[in-house]
Amino acid sequence: MRNLVKGDYSFIRNSLFERLQGKEPGLLLLAGGNDQERSSLMNDVANELNAEVLNLNFVLSKEMKTLSMNERPLRASRFLSELVNSRELLLLDHIEILFEPQLKLLPIQILRKAARTTPIIANWPGSIENEFAIYAQRGHPEFMEVRLDSEIIFKIE
Repeated sequence: MRNLVKGDYSFIRNSLFERLQGKEPGLLLLAGGNDQERSSLMNDVANELNAEVLNLNFVLSKEMKTLSMNERPLRASRFLSELVNSRELLLLDHIEILFEPQLKLLPIQILRKAARTTPIIANWPGSIENEFAIYAQRGHPEFMEVRLDSEIIFKIE
């Protein structure tokens, strides 16, 4: 995989800081390790750069709780755009809500679109295998497998 950075926690942390110094837009996915390690890494980045890690499950569900089921997909997509427009760097943890079948979203595509103008680091809750980002198991309603394109994968080993 051409856009893959692999290493231990410290190496990945340093590689992320190096990548973010240019403030170039793009989607950076944290993978590997365990969820706690990836969340800790995001908090390290946030503290160092004086940024905030957003628990997307929490902020998006709070935003949509009063909306009808029909209104939620459009609002979810718009809300992510608003988040991007209000920040120089977007750190997203707990992004599982994007895979909720009722929202009818295409998570990677939404993140890609948002990352055109702003660097986004997302804690990927699934696996990265070969050139694919995978979420859930085949047959599960939330299953998704998407070919990666220009995303940069930072994989903790």
